[in-house]
Amino acid sequence: MSRINAGVIGLGFIGPQHMDAICRTPDARLYAVCDADEAAARAAAERYHVEKVYTDWRQMIADPEVHSIHNCTPHFLHEAINEAAILAGKHIYAEKPLAQSAAGARRLISLAKEHPVALGLNHQYRLNAAVQEMKARLIKGLPGRPLMLWGRYLQESASQETDWNLKMENTGIARCINDIGIHWVDTACAVLGQPVTEVMAELTTHYPVRRGADGAEHPMATEDTGMILLRFADGTPGQLLTSKASNGHKNDLRLTVDCETYSMEWRQEEPDRLRIGEKGVGSTTMYMNARACQPEVRPFVTLPMGHVMGWADALHNAVDAFYRSIASGSWRTEAQPYASFEDGFRGMAFVEACVRSSKERRWVEVEQL
Repeated sequence: MSRINAGVIGLGFIGPQHMDAICRTPDARLYAVCDADEAAARAAAERYHVEKVYTDWRQMIADPEVHSIHNCTPHFLHEAINEAAILAGKHIYAEKPLAQSAAGARRLISLAKEHPVALGLNHQYRLNAAVQEMKARLIKGLPGRPLMLWGRYLQESASQETDWNLKMENTGIARCINDIGIHWVDTACAVLGQPVTEVMAELTTHYPVRRGADGAEHPMATEDTGMILLRFADGTPGQLLTSKASNGHKNDLRLTVDCETYSMEWRQEEPDRLRIGEKGVGSTTMYMNARACQPEVRPFVTLPMGHVMGWADALHNAVDAFYRSIASGSWRTEAQPYASFEDGFRGMAFVEACVRSSKERRWVEVEQL
């Protein structure tokens, strides 16, 4: 089968990361790029030897030679582009959030049933080898029954009053949990194999008014920090602290699963290691390697032990799995390791439940498909 022509829309931070991942994927060909900034689009096309350049995403989607779309645009554009791609019969690998609301995500899923295409959502952390190892061990029951999941996702980009930037606009009903909190939740749900069904959230806006570099004031209606209690479908409790105002923390996602026999902890900033905690013994560190991991995890172990498989490798794992599913046709009939549009709906439903819980100061059920 010939390679699948991929087009990337949006060339900010994440777009070029998708471009790199596509170039590392045997089943895909980076065929087109699109950005409102024509100079940036042409510079990217020249660097990556891309055949076609667009400044209007509608024109890219209409191109019959573009087979798949990578939606790497700002949040407020996601839903419209995803819908247009589905209607055009293009496969889609989209950044989160899937849509502006859970209702919008549900509508996209229904639309895709009428116009079947492969649908992937970029929750790449679940494609780290250590995360897959946690999942595989839980499926086999090796650590015993999970007792609780807990962790954090901390960044420092909004810790000061003057840290305002354009990315703080058009984020939807939430900001911190909509941007990074749902990454932690997706990782936790992927590991446990259970959706979140209830939340109790405390959302805090540290600076109701922020100042830009020019001194202009910007009222803030969304949160900087979220403290959230969770309950998963099987009754397992959880806890998440997520914030964009934690100085010294660059991209600090950590997930711990405490089980009857031993605990497992993964830290995104040390992505090639899994910490195992045993009662009466202490903690040991497992470097991910093909000899020690579970057999089903080996496809995600792409380097020898000690050669760190990091953020970009997880994105490549996800993109590669997406295109392998298209090349084989397995996207039509089989569950896939990459996140689905259904997972995108669950993320939006989680965000909406957290916002409601914080306003009403009580436990709130998370909408389910």
